[in-house]
Amino acid sequence: MQNFLNAAGSVVWGIPMLIFFLFTSLRFTFKGRFFQFTGIGKIFKTTLGSIFKEKSNGGISQFSAFCSVLGACIGTGNIVGVATAIYSGGPGTVFWMVLSAAFSMMTAYAENYLGVSYRKKDRYGVISGGSFSYIENGLKMKGLAKVYAFFCLMSAIGMGNMTQSNSISSSLESSFDLSPVITGTVVSVLCFIIITGGVNRIAKVQTFTVPLMSLFYFIISGMVLFKFKSNIIPCISLIFKEAFSFKALSGFGIYKAARYGISRGVFSNEAGLGSSTILHSQAENQNGENQGIWAMLEVFIDTILMCSITALVLLVSTNYNENNLYGAELSVLAYSTIGEIGKKGVGVLTAIFAFSSLSSCSFYGEKSFEYLFGKKYTRFYKLGYIALALFGSLNSPKIIWSFADICNGLMAVPNLFALNCLAKEVYFPQKSKTLP
Repeated sequence: MQNFLNAAGSVVWGIPMLIFFLFTSLRFTFKGRFFQFTGIGKIFKTTLGSIFKEKSNGGISQFSAFCSVLGACIGTGNIVGVATAIYSGGPGTVFWMVLSAAFSMMTAYAENYLGVSYRKKDRYGVISGGSFSYIENGLKMKGLAKVYAFFCLMSAIGMGNMTQSNSISSSLESSFDLSPVITGTVVSVLCFIIITGGVNRIAKVQTFTVPLMSLFYFIISGMVLFKFKSNIIPCISLIFKEAFSFKALSGFGIYKAARYGISRGVFSNEAGLGSSTILHSQAENQNGENQGIWAMLEVFIDTILMCSITALVLLVSTNYNENNLYGAELSVLAYSTIGEIGKKGVGVLTAIFAFSSLSSCSFYGEKSFEYLFGKKYTRFYKLGYIALALFGSLNSPKIIWSFADICNGLMAVPNLFALNCLAKEVYFPQKSKTLP
């Protein structure tokens, strides 16, 4: 099964897919006149200046939407995902991860701009929007919208559910020697309590946990980097050397680094997948421009900042290519270098971040399921989601990560296609209306 999934993943994440992602991000980068670099002041003013807005009209506040999406993003992608990328593609993956994220900020802007522009309320007064809406109503292709919804559902099950639950059980087993059966059972019960409360309960949980645990993450990461500060510059040099080495430039090496760097970056920040639009469309803000800017900030914090810090922690403190450790185990080894606070802390962080993703991504899957089968059957989806969370906590991480990679790639195709078709409808804060 692992060999089959690896082969399928290589096809899905082949050169055409990498080109599709990069082409889309570069297109919006040029269209927006490099707004992710030139509009830094506007980005922080729009986001940090409006974090205290309260919910209205049945929606959630912008800050709640931001925390909910960030909670989905900064799960295993930032701690375990970086470790799997380095394990699979070497240190050079870090360069490609950060580079692709810098350009993908504009893709995140575009998809959330469209997601808000095409959202609407259903007959029950519930806000409905996201990629489904702009594919169906913008492209007038309901069949393609259903294809996207199917892949989004599968991605929520793979990337958002089983991968997260597996990382929770792996990290707690490594840090506290806790049985995966016990972990899976507790996670399933807690997840059920949260997701049955709908998007408002999910948002409340994320608004509390995400800022607090992010602060703790920066503290223990800073402790590791301070202890191994003499290794930081050599490791940064190693990242560039591996990304652009003669061996890499000969073919497979650079492709492998780019393949895992870009795919893990997408796994982490979700830019190009369209999934974040489902939660962002629930925000009260009627302005697609501002909501798109919030999405840009998420990509920056999630990948450019946090993933880079994690990568440096792993590289300065471990011999990643000699330990033969994968995912959560490699992360635990790196943070254990500062003692029990690091070992226990990263276990708790990974578990809570992954649980945040688990609960947020359940909403992605719920809306996808609802789009395909109707609202009255969503209770069956929630029960299935809980069961799969328990299943994921007990199975091999390599298989689940490979499955998640495939789901992400298949999900991205219809979304990227729609973004390119509707590119003329996306406007940026700067003078970009005259650009195609």
